Amino acid sequence: MKPFLAVLVLAFGVVLPANAQNQGVTTTLLDQLIRVATICMSTYAGGFCLAPNGIRKVADITNTATDVHGWILRDDNEKEIIVVFRGTLSLENYNSDTNYTLANFDTYPDCTGCQVHGGYYLLWSSIYENVQSLIQDQVSSYPDYGLVIAGHSLGGSLAALAAAQFSSTFDNITVYTMGEPRTGNPAFAAFINNVYKTSSPSTTRFYRCTHTDDGVPHVPPQSDGYLHHGLEYYTVDPTDTGTTYICGDDTTECNGKYNTSGINVAHLTYFGRTVIIGAKCV
Repeated sequence: MKPFLAVLVLAFGVVLPANAQNQGVTTTLLDQLIRVATICMSTYAGGFCLAPNGIRKVADITNTATDVHGWILRDDNEKEIIVVFRGTLSLENYNSDTNYTLANFDTYPDCTGCQVHGGYYLLWSSIYENVQSLIQDQVSSYPDYGLVIAGHSLGGSLAALAAAQFSSTFDNITVYTMGEPRTGNPAFAAFINNVYKTSSPSTTRFYRCTHTDDGVPHVPPQSDGYLHHGLEYYTVDPTDTGTTYICGDDTTECNGKYNTSGINVAHLTYFGRTVIIGAKCV
């Protein structure tokens, strides 16, 4: 074990993965993960957050009937259009979380054989046309901007559904999810892996992040027909380039080695940013 990591174990009690595929990420990537985590946590502040992390908000994503909330942001410094979805914050959201019945992904039939989380699919069906229109408005005005799709928890699954839905509609998409539950069946996972080139850290455009023993990525269970997609970017505390690991699609090496389920303390903080408290709003 490297001396730095030995100090982490002794001082902070972190549990390091025994056989992680890759240890460490670049400073550039870590900074981006922290930036996106800050934006994701800002969504829980709702209307009190006028400019998440100092980034201009150009539209709200809202459906009161299904209690879906998110934003369309535009970062002119980074030349990015950012679509971010809020996670669970109500009883209605919790009821969606626990609807594990797999549903056909009928809003995007090009995803052959794809079935997705039934509760989240109902939410997605209620907003996807509006979200597409809002994105198109920005893309038409800023065609050279990249498109970032992100979310924490339930919002992470909505981000994954958006990533699949818009994969043939918009170019230059990069996706970041924090504490994402399993979102679909093996066909859905394979589709995401193929489109977003998750076979290698050097090619991937989908960053599925987990944090220590976060229980939400453990549900719904594989026994119900679900499978995680994409490389797993697993982080332990304290946040650092050397305490972030790159693991396989649904491995038991990293977050998967824990026997946890559902929302716990680890779920509420990603890359040093905690729900609401970690938000940066003006």
